[in-house]
Amino acid sequence: MILGTGTNVGKTHVTRALALALRTLRPNAKVAALKPIESGFAPGPDSDAIRLADAATPMSLPQPHPLFALPDPVSPHLAARRAGLPPIDVGVVVDWLATWENTMTSHVVSCQLWSLVETAGAVFSPLSRDASNFDLAKGLEPSLWVLVAPDCLGVLHDVRVTWEACERRGRVPDYLVLSAARAPDASTGTNVEELRTLGIAEPVQSVGRDCQDLSPLAHALVARFEHDSAPR
Repeated sequence: MILGTGTNVGKTHVTRALALALRTLRPNAKVAALKPIESGFAPGPDSDAIRLADAATPMSLPQPHPLFALPDPVSPHLAARRAGLPPIDVGVVVDWLATWENTMTSHVVSCQLWSLVETAGAVFSPLSRDASNFDLAKGLEPSLWVLVAPDCLGVLHDVRVTWEACERRGRVPDYLVLSAARAPDASTGTNVEELRTLGIAEPVQSVGRDCQDLSPLAHALVARFEHDSAPR
């Protein structure tokens, strides 16, 4: 699960880079990069869904992709309402992904499938009156959560409040990545160390604007997967 502390924090850039890193690290695996809900969607190569698919292993994707293609660039719950759709149902998204994953792996026992799922907006951006991206991530458990935050002024606050809100709800992210999604400011380059020094969180990696190498995060995910999958 690729989650964000806000919107325009670099989730798509991180998801693309992570897909490429996993493909390099595990060339025999299938790596999918999916965005089930996309607000501000416009058909064409600039959509997040298409950009993600281009970085992943070529394969048949779940259809439709995105499942919820919402034209207005606003919160998903409002974009769905403006599109004349019913509230987004987390269960529908979970079934959409599970059905596709079962189809992709049922006939190849030895196939390892990595599904990278990018959310729309921030962790607690509403999908409906009662559900947010946090609930979607919980619905897709077991999974590994990557929180993306911008390497800019305000990130210390944003990471702290996001982390504490997740903690109160019983599930914190597994990894934190800082992304150069916004113009650099006086804090850029210092935030990794300050997050550590203040005891807010431990970033696994910082990603520059032109950086495509997320191999440290990919190695961490694979190691975690292999540890969790090992016989007890």
